[in-house]
Amino acid sequence: MINNQSIVKTPASCGELLQGVINEQFLLVPCPINFYSTVTVKIDASTQIKCPSEYPKSKKAVRATLEYFNLDKIGAIISIKNPIPKSKGLGSSTADITSAIAATARATNNIIRPEEIAKIAVSIEPSDATMFSEITAFAHQSGSIIETLGGLPTMEILAFDFGGLVDTIEYNKTDRFNQWNFFEHETIKAMENIRNGISNRSIKLIGKGATINAITSNKIAPNERLSQMIEFAAEIQSAGVSIAHSGTYISILLDPSEKRSTSVMKQAQSEFTDIKNINHFRTVSPGPIYI
Repeated sequence: MINNQSIVKTPASCGELLQGVINEQFLLVPCPINFYSTVTVKIDASTQIKCPSEYPKSKKAVRATLEYFNLDKIGAIISIKNPIPKSKGLGSSTADITSAIAATARATNNIIRPEEIAKIAVSIEPSDATMFSEITAFAHQSGSIIETLGGLPTMEILAFDFGGLVDTIEYNKTDRFNQWNFFEHETIKAMENIRNGISNRSIKLIGKGATINAITSNKIAPNERLSQMIEFAAEIQSAGVSIAHSGTYISILLDPSEKRSTSVMKQAQSEFTDIKNINHFRTVSPGPIYI
């Protein structure tokens, strides 16, 4: 056990394909992308957890995982490589935490299931569902699986950041359950489209569901830029729009077979001159990857 080391990477989530309340459950559906946090955990003989000071949640994750396996008397050294922007709604913290939990389990020769990772993760903060191997509707505050939806078809994503930062912990201190519960019918409709889209490998249906959810979000927290991006997406006949509900990104979903991400990006830059940053992503399978 001592001096074992493990390296794990976990994808970011470009906002969510869906957030809302269905059957009294506050849930989300992630949008995993090709942008990763890589965490190395090395077990040592001390009782200290050594981690860069800017990653306190990862330190908590390693400690919680050691305690979960009744190994709280040993220590660990953590190193993290994470290019994912923080406080933007890209699931940076969840990627760190998931990687840290999975790496700690592997380094101590323990097997850990995604459901266990989820429970530990949400004990630290509300989390995205990027610890599961398939797209999962997930109660991000309680850690419960609502529904396993399956594998996501590859989509191209143009993610537009109009600036600002959102503290996830502060954001989740506000109870939005009742607001979303009021729009349960819309959330169910969005989920039906996403579910059918995943089942039928239809980017168009997934985009339709994500757009319905984005429009619903705009009723709860009006955002002029989101309204304009939804109109823009309809004009260019993209698959749809997704948003970072607790972040700053608004994304255009595209079918990669159309090969028009460059032209759409240029058109968007021309129409929205206040864009602070643009990222070009592709969707990937979720779940920690052991290196």
